[in-house]
Amino acid sequence: MNINATILGQMIAFAIFIAFCMKYVWPPIMQALEERKKKIADGLAAAERGRHEQELAEKRAQQVIHEAKEQANEIV
Repeated sequence: MNINATILGQMIAFAIFIAFCMKYVWPPIMQALEERKKKIADGLAAAERGRHEQELAEKRAQQVIHEAKEQANEIV
């Protein structure tokens, strides 16, 4: 009988522990994970925008160099 009472007590204590964790511990952890996920997604989006802007700037620089060479040929 003593072993059964111990197991029953442990089961009740474990159930209380799980309920406590689900109510007070789990939500802040999930919130932190969601915030981190959003921050990473924003960072990746910013990197993609930066890469696109860099490509546009490189194209514009090539156009300016080409125009400068044409003007130099006209002057000479």
